[in-house]
Amino acid sequence: MPYIKNKMIRNIFNKIIYIHRALFKQTGNLNYFLFKLAQETCLNYADYRNFIGELEASKLEIYRRQIAPYEQKAIKRNGDID
Repeated sequence: MPYIKNKMIRNIFNKIIYIHRALFKQTGNLNYFLFKLAQETCLNYADYRNFIGELEASKLEIYRRQIAPYEQKAIKRNGDID
């Protein structure tokens, strides 16, 4: 999912994340940011549908890459559900 071939665009995103990392640690800030981003960039139903689809794909990718490996380690450490 998170594959951006254009290194310039990737670097811009990485700089934005680095600069604003502290802002998203407070509860609600990321929610506000995403809401405003959708509000400012989505012009019609199709835009909102695509935006929500991107959010869903991001959620699944976060789970697959960040949470699932942790879960596998916990299963090995604690045993699986019978």
